[in-house]
Order: sequence, then structure tokens, then C-alpha cells
Amino acid sequence: MARDIGINTYGYIWSTPAAACVRRLGRLGYRQIEFLLQPPHLSFDDFGPAARRELRAILQDAGAYKTAINLPSLDHNLASPFARVRAASVKMFEDTIDLAADIGAGTVVVVPGRMSPLFPPSVADRTGWVGDGIGKLLPHAEDRGVGLAIENVPFAAFPDAAALERFVRGYTSPAIGVCYDAANAHFIGEDPAAGIRQLADLLRIVHLSDTGQDKWRHDPIGTGTVPFAEVAKALDAVGFEGATTLEIIGQDPDAAILSSHRALEPLGFVPCTAGVVP
Repeated sequence: MARDIGINTYGYIWSTPAAACVRRLGRLGYRQIEFLLQPPHLSFDDFGPAARRELRAILQDAGAYKTAINLPSLDHNLASPFARVRAASVKMFEDTIDLAADIGAGTVVVVPGRMSPLFPPSVADRTGWVGDGIGKLLPHAEDRGVGLAIENVPFAAFPDAAALERFVRGYTSPAIGVCYDAANAHFIGEDPAAGIRQLADLLRIVHLSDTGQDKWRHDPIGTGTVPFAEVAKALDAVGFEGATTLEIIGQDPDAAILSSHRALEPLGFVPCTAGVVP
């Protein structure tokens, strides 16, 4: 059976409000949505109960499923040495979990804090800091029926599959898993197909975009060096049933998404039948 494709709304954050983006992506044929939580596209501030009910209804009308919210890492840091920064970050994620529950999104993607690439803290320190935050967030996520998917991000606390696995396996709650980004893995020199196999039972979301290994990118598929044929084989081999999500950044997001989708078709993904929405 052909694998479906979801869309992360990263490319629309400065141009298209979330509700309009759901309608636009629906016209392109997409039903799996991962919102990037970035004003003016989407915010938990000044986005009250009525707006949340409206967005939930729009998602339901569009037949959306496997919906997620991704809080970008520039404004929080669960791995900060400052307790006050970690506390503020926990509050931001609590608000994100509430927003996810209110609109019917089942997963919140969590970047586990950032580190200085020049002189990072010890593994023990970063694990303790992030673990303290996740320990506070998990009960709230469980209460609201929302899962947490910890992501591999270059320069974050757990940038590779092995570190991510060690951290996530420290929890027994089914509400915590992994969002594995193939481009992020490839950029740091990790084989993304091997990472998928290693994390198979923990995977909730897999992000797809293209990059080389000299500059960190989230470009249209086919413009970099990510080995997508091997990634697709690994997804099939582990029987992955979560969201396979295009996280593409481009000046023309419709065109970038559609060209990426078409590049994946020969690898066992559903056919792309849409044209660019006017």
C-alpha cells in the first residue's frame, strides 16, 4: 500500500494563517497537517476558545488526521543552564499541549533544548535538565490526551539516534516517542535509514526534506544528498505507521511541496495529483 504524505506548515508561517493553510493544503490533497507554532501563522497567545473551536472544525471538515503541532526552538530551551529559562520553556510547552488538545492534534513535537556547538554541557547535565522538564510535561500531556515526540536536531541535546533512544527509553509512558528528521540526521553524518531502524518502535513522526552536509537545509527533495530510497526502504522494513511529513522551507511553498511529493512517488508514496493552488 502506498505511503501517505503529511505537510509541516513551515513554508507558510509568514504568509498564511493556520486556518487558511488547512484549506489550501486540503485543496492540494493533503490531510495530515503538522502546524509550526509561529505567529502570525499560529499562536497560543490571542488565540482563544472561539478561534480554537473554529480551527478544530476546519480540520474536521478537511478530514485531517495524524495532526501535530511543532514549537520551533528559537524561543525555548529545555536544556538551558538557567532554571528560569527551563521553567519558561516548560510553560510554553504546557500551553502548546493545551492548544494541541483544543484543536484535536494528537502530538506535540519537542526539540529537547539547544547547546552551544563550541562548548556544550556534559551529557549528564543536559539529560538532567531536559529530563526534569519532560518529567513535568508528561503528566499534563497524558491528562490532555496528547503525545510528545522528541526530535533529533543538530546542536540540540540529543542530536543523533543513539542519544535520542537512550533518553526516550528512560520513560515507560506511551505518551512519549520520537520525531526523527532524516535531513537533520544526514547533515550530522548519520545514516537516516539506520536511525529509522534503530528507533523503529519509538517512531511517531518522520520528517522529510533535503540537505547536503556542508550547510543545514530543509530544501525540496532532490536538491540535496539525503538517501531517500534507503529511507523509504527502512520505513517499509519497520512497518512505520505514523506520520511521514514533508518539512520543506521554500519561497514558493506550494511548488516546493509538490515537487518534493513527485520526487517521492517512485519510492512507494501516494501519487501527487494536485496542481499549484492559485
